[in-house]
Amino acid sequence: MNDQIRILVVDDEPKLCHLIEELLKLEGYLVDVSLSNMEALQMIKENKYQMLITDLKMPGIDGLELIKKARELNPEIRTIMITGSDTVEIAVQSLEHEIDDDIKKPFSIVELKKVIKRTLYIHQVAMENEQLSKDLKKANRKITRLQKKELSN
Repeated sequence: MNDQIRILVVDDEPKLCHLIEELLKLEGYLVDVSLSNMEALQMIKENKYQMLITDLKMPGIDGLELIKKARELNPEIRTIMITGSDTVEIAVQSLEHEIDDDIKKPFSIVELKKVIKRTLYIHQVAMENEQLSKDLKKANRKITRLQKKELSN
């Protein structure tokens, strides 16, 4: 599964960004890195990412705004926000921006891997449920047509 997952990591701290990149590549993910949100937006326009991992505090537009713009470009993208603080205000903003999950600095790579796997799993289950719901509606329409046809005979 991981070999098909493409992740964009965005942080203005190059060492952290590249550390996350290397660790996720070891897990089999395809990983791109950006040190700025404006560059990240361009990358999102040009590539199909399944996940965006971004720092909250960035120069220019912040991580929340990046997530909002990323979702406008790719509504299916899953998002994880890295934050240095854990306030009620940030929690509210995370809910408003429909962030899938967040992780507080400092974090362990084990914790990050768990958050990524959980986020991808929840998304996969949601997509499967959506497909099953569509299939069920289609089957119900077919049954209704057959019942109407049989009643008219």
